Amino acid sequence: MNNLISFFKRKILRINRDRWNHQYGKGLWDGLKAMDELARFSVIVGYVKFLKPGQPDILEIGCGEGLLQQRLQTQNYGRYVGTDISDLAIQKAAQDAGDEKCAYLVADMDTYKPDGQFDMIIFNEVIYYSKHPLKTLQRYSTYLKPEGLLIVTINDHKHSAELWNGIKDGFQLVDEATTITAKSTCVCKILA
Repeated sequence: MNNLISFFKRKILRINRDRWNHQYGKGLWDGLKAMDELARFSVIVGYVKFLKPGQPDILEIGCGEGLLQQRLQTQNYGRYVGTDISDLAIQKAAQDAGDEKCAYLVADMDTYKPDGQFDMIIFNEVIYYSKHPLKTLQRYSTYLKPEGLLIVTINDHKHSAELWNGIKDGFQLVDEATTITAKSTCVCKILA
């Protein structure tokens, strides 16, 4: 029975990975490079620099093509690990990184087990893809160093209030910022 369950989980993961690879292959996520995404990325970079000056170790879950790492710049972190379910996105991120302090891995956020601990773990508009967002955040919080922080951004939509309500009881809110662009509103929260 366990082998059958494991088989179906691998099949579902493959379908999800194929879907994300298809979307990246078609350029459906190229909009993340546009100016209207600048505010959201800038808020995250600002929080990293302000809350963890120096060279923090950073884990980004759902990093896509590594756009946040590019905006952080190598002098603003000691180690950067980016994960994404899409092979294509990770290949592009690794190709563009040009930095020996960063690593990119293909991984599903619901099953990935990080190697080591981090000063910051970032979920930039990805936590709603988790099967159990609160449990996922709680599990990853065990990979934070003492005084470590989670950065979670969620695009504001009809289900985001429900998602935040599910998360708020499990963490202390350190700060939050809302960015509004011509296309969307995004809420960024720092959690301890």
